[in-house]
Amino acid sequence: MADISHLKYIQWRPIGVCDTGTGKERKAKMFSRFDLASVTGPEVKRENWREQTKVMELIQRYARDVADLSTLTNGMHAPEIDEIKLVGAVLGHNQTPNLNLESAAGKVQFFQVSFKEGKTKKPARKWTKWLKWILISMTAVLVMILMILLINRFSLLSLKNKEQSASVCSSNRQNAAYTAELAEIRKSLLTELSRLPAWLTFKEARVHCTGGRMLVKQHEQRLLQCLLTVRNRTKNIPASSRPDLNQIEACAVTLCRRKLPHLTSSCKRL
Repeated sequence: MADISHLKYIQWRPIGVCDTGTGKERKAKMFSRFDLASVTGPEVKRENWREQTKVMELIQRYARDVADLSTLTNGMHAPEIDEIKLVGAVLGHNQTPNLNLESAAGKVQFFQVSFKEGKTKKPARKWTKWLKWILISMTAVLVMILMILLINRFSLLSLKNKEQSASVCSSNRQNAAYTAELAEIRKSLLTELSRLPAWLTFKEARVHCTGGRMLVKQHEQRLLQCLLTVRNRTKNIPASSRPDLNQIEACAVTLCRRKLPHLTSSCKRL
């Protein structure tokens, strides 16, 4: 392969891509050796280079680099190729009469590219992309806030129910209403259990959750035994079908906090 300095003596040898500037204002980029071999391949001729897909892709790639170098694209937001011409040149001459004419018999040639302002879609796409991410982020934040509010709402309702039941369990143990409420809590749980399809198999739970007249200590022991038995019996039941244990659990916690000797064993199991 001949050196670039000798290419001016060869009839067909496009050596790079240039803009339409004049004199020293002209900007150009020479083909690499590999790309030069592609552009000057035996199948590429002066008459058919526009039909060569590979050649056109090379010209467009080099044209993008020339656009970055050229002063003719200053002020353009998205310069794109307007026209491509093959022009002749004689290397080593400051002034070349045929440089700006379409090459018919130039010794070496450049693919001369003129530029125009392209469609400014890229900034718009970037702006749209940022807006899209902002909307997605805002939606995600709103959803998270809504979920937090709902969780807090349910937590407050659960806490309120526990506080209500705990307030009863915290009343005077010598008060008749105290034992009546303990019995009512067990009865309420039995009512829920009776709605389960497997109710007939809850024999042990029925034994521990029912009861007649008893002393205060027996009522307290029976409530904890009822809770332990039901919780153990229903642990394998789907969560959606399990009975609500919030009330009896809150009461059990209150009883265990008193550290009553007759409840020590059951409280440890809780």
